[in-house]
Amino acid sequence: MTKKIFDPIHGFIVIKKWEEQLIASLPFRRLQGIHQIAAAAFVYNGGNHKRYDHSIGTMMVANKIYDHVMKKSSYFPDLPKRGSKEYSYWKSVLRAAALCHDLGHPPFSHLAEKHLLKGERHEEWTKKIIYSDYLTPIWKKAGLNPDHVAKVSVGRSYIKEPFSEIESILTEMITGDYFGADRIDYLLRDSYFTGLAYGSFDYEQLIQSLCILPYKDRYYLGAEEDGLESCYALLLARYFMHKRLYQYENVKSYSFHFSRFIIKYYENTSIIDSVEEYVKTNDFEILAEVYKAYIDKSHRLHDEAAHLMEGSKRFTATPIDNETYKKYKNIVKEEDAWVFFEENSINKEKKFFSFPVLQKNGMIQGADKISDVHIPVNMSNWVFLSPDRKGFFEQKENDAEELHS
Repeated sequence: MTKKIFDPIHGFIVIKKWEEQLIASLPFRRLQGIHQIAAAAFVYNGGNHKRYDHSIGTMMVANKIYDHVMKKSSYFPDLPKRGSKEYSYWKSVLRAAALCHDLGHPPFSHLAEKHLLKGERHEEWTKKIIYSDYLTPIWKKAGLNPDHVAKVSVGRSYIKEPFSEIESILTEMITGDYFGADRIDYLLRDSYFTGLAYGSFDYEQLIQSLCILPYKDRYYLGAEEDGLESCYALLLARYFMHKRLYQYENVKSYSFHFSRFIIKYYENTSIIDSVEEYVKTNDFEILAEVYKAYIDKSHRLHDEAAHLMEGSKRFTATPIDNETYKKYKNIVKEEDAWVFFEENSINKEKKFFSFPVLQKNGMIQGADKISDVHIPVNMSNWVFLSPDRKGFFEQKENDAEELHS
């Protein structure tokens, strides 16, 4: 038996009976309380969509990728053939993994993840939830191996065991840096709900260009040469959405304050003692406490809540390059309550694309060998200043210039 869910991005999405049980489970329902764009929802009023919707959309996109690329894989003897039980099994694994890929996000997703999870990534908690008592009965009923679901859901970076060829291909369909269903759906969805057109691109055309290619030491998800422009469209959409949404100054300011509030809210408790405790958390719990703390001036988090609720008290966020970052850090030897710094976590710029391309002449080459397109990566550090110190660093630099003139 199946049912249909109507989605504003993809239209009707068909859900199987066991998938309906997964979607109805507590860990998945919890995603209805996790904002997809975290603090950015408070800058872009329409952006109140949740990771629940995104996860279902990711399943839809992954399913389309699978149906298309596996049609072209008949000449790879170690990949499942269309119509076989193996083919249906791995398609179910892919759909389950797509639904599960965001289960491990803490409240407000990435904002305080490093602190709350004690250095772990949310993917580690996605694995724990997949293996938990909440979902084990569902895997048994669906006839799925949770090891397969976990591998495909979180990817090679978070699983120590070796991946089979089909597992490697399937996890690229979800988590891939260039063509992953996760990225395709969140760009389209975030663009739609925020009203930012930068994230729109023809993903159907992109999927039509995808294929499985033997490259270097294994099979990879790659693209046909005629479809390269569709690949660039996705990467450009990602670049501009980062500039205008994910790394936008006002969004960074809200993110800074929400992160501080969340860390202090949980400072005397632990959400990682068990899966049972973890799945009790969501954004609504934090928001309720923000409003409570703001109204009650004796609340221990009142000042943090006031930064979020009153624009006049909110810190400004300014992107700075590495040279300016070092200069500012030297001006302020130790961080005080009025200034905070955030160092960029990207160590070097990716200048070329690394996915394989099937050329018109039948040769397979890395995209970096046949393309001179360069889409930059956001490399900014950030400085956060309290409103009463706005312009502090500019004044310091002016004073230094006057001293040397």
